[in-house]
Amino acid sequence: MKKIFIFLSFFIIFSACSKLEDLNVNTKDFTVVPGESLFNAATRALVNQMFTPNVNLNNTMLWVQHWTETTYVNESRYDMVTRKVPENHQNAMYRTALANYKDAARLISALTIVPGTTISQQQKDNQLGIIEIMSVYAWSNLVESFGDMPYSQALDYKSPSPAYDDGLTIYKDLIARVDAALAKMDPATAGMSSGYDNIYGGTAAGTAKWIKFGNSLKLRMGIMLADLDPVYAKSVIESAAPKVFAAGDKAALTYLSASPNQNPVYTELVVSGRSDFVITSNLIDAMQPTTPAGPILTVTVTDPRLKFYASTVDGAYKGGKQGSPNSYDAFSHVNPALLTSTREVVLMDYTETEFLLAEAAARGFDVGGTDETHYNNAITASITYWGGTPAEASAYLAQPTVAYTTAAGTYRQKIGTQAWLAYFERGMTAWTSFRRLDYPVLTAPALHVEGIDKVPVRYTYAVSEQTLNNANYTAAAAKIGGDTPLTKLFWDKF
Repeated sequence: MKKIFIFLSFFIIFSACSKLEDLNVNTKDFTVVPGESLFNAATRALVNQMFTPNVNLNNTMLWVQHWTETTYVNESRYDMVTRKVPENHQNAMYRTALANYKDAARLISALTIVPGTTISQQQKDNQLGIIEIMSVYAWSNLVESFGDMPYSQALDYKSPSPAYDDGLTIYKDLIARVDAALAKMDPATAGMSSGYDNIYGGTAAGTAKWIKFGNSLKLRMGIMLADLDPVYAKSVIESAAPKVFAAGDKAALTYLSASPNQNPVYTELVVSGRSDFVITSNLIDAMQPTTPAGPILTVTVTDPRLKFYASTVDGAYKGGKQGSPNSYDAFSHVNPALLTSTREVVLMDYTETEFLLAEAAARGFDVGGTDETHYNNAITASITYWGGTPAEASAYLAQPTVAYTTAAGTYRQKIGTQAWLAYFERGMTAWTSFRRLDYPVLTAPALHVEGIDKVPVRYTYAVSEQTLNNANYTAAAAKIGGDTPLTKLFWDKF
């Protein structure tokens, strides 16, 4: 009897413990997360990070001097330490985007193809190709922003202190990865399942657009290397050029009306209830006739995009001073028509590829067409995208200071200035174009952070790397020429 009692007591205690442990299990959690779902979440997180104006996360719209601040102006003066912007950007790209893309690819790769009951092998290959294109987009941004970065040992829990790989080596490997992905994709077959691709949808037509996007990304990456290795860049650019975006094409994510899937600019400028930003005088003065002449571009016809970019103050466009406190009520703001929760943000588009092709043609690469034709196409596409008419685009292009044959300077100045005007609310794209072409000429505000007397040309490494990965951080910083915002990266040769 005693033995039976002991056995029953043990059984009761064990059962009670098991039931208590069961209370720690969330029965509503997913036991398996589909790879497509991870892709979708990673893409939203990546796009949010690239386009948010949150001063804790992304200050590039301030750095390219499209926007400036009203009361708190440290970020316009290049302070990236107080809010740890580089660290936050790095974490968003590695943890939220790239880690999820890696897991998405792993889960989809592991799928067993059963004809008639699952996706086809070709659709699986398309899904993996789409993930790879977005992964390369994210990786290329990291390298373009920081330089040498953890790559071969990154995203691996077995390497808690990853080594930094050479930026050029990473970049060339990324181009090879795009090539390999595109080679396996079939434009006649669907990609992601319905509801999991909020850029192009899941149809075969969407796959064809992903292929164009992949080639457009490859074109941009080739151009990035044109000053460093023109022979290699030529092969990359000329192989991509015939397959890039055509008129009307774009890679864009459209948001939803409800939180948390709202446009990030709407979230920061409307939902926040704050009045932190105004449009700069640099941008406004370059887009309308001014006396004296604007410091960047003098025009005789008001740029037709200005009315879409900015609001007026007492019937006029007035820009705030970069890096100085500005009264919110005294200067033009972002046009309220742009501040909607569902408005799309553009990763790449026909406007950008035409500017890139104009640059490629000016460099002597065989991409079809002339630099002038591509330049005109880019400006026209930008104006009509924002709401202007073809007639307004023609009138704008007819001005001697805008027309390609008579505008001041080399192709770098002509293309660089017009690309800067076109990439409104695309801070990362504008910053990268500015750094590569060195136009327009942007000067640091008088009260800039000590030692940063020019527009930063890179993000400094995350502060946490100095404590958690010091040996590799120190070696990387020394190799690139110093961990400063003014250290030019491997592709930035002028």
